[in-house]
Amino acid sequence: MGYRSQAVLVVGKEVMPQFLATMAKSPEARQLCWSDHDKMMKDYDGEGNILFAWSYIKWYEGYEPIDAINDFMDWCEAEDKDEDFRFIRVGENSDDNVERGYLTHDVFITREVSY
Repeated sequence: MGYRSQAVLVVGKEVMPQFLATMAKSPEARQLCWSDHDKMMKDYDGEGNILFAWSYIKWYEGYEPIDAINDFMDWCEAEDKDEDFRFIRVGENSDDNVERGYLTHDVFITREVSY
């Protein structure tokens, strides 16, 4: 079974060439993004961006497709392209949240009490 997360990645059109280069180098990441997503929205936010969402994924460092996507986000941050992608991961533990990039404010974490 293992530890599962919910994750959303929005890739902006400005960094799409680098994202596609990452996908070309990693068949497993390509499969994860283009086939094994729970949701994909092309032209997200009307700007030519693509949104990928996974609702029950093992997002572990050391898994090749995850490492490839993390490398893409690291590249974006190193090249001051933080405004051109957005990533959020919410783990099973309430304090296990990751937010990277600032492309859109429409992708965010919410918390509520359920009973």
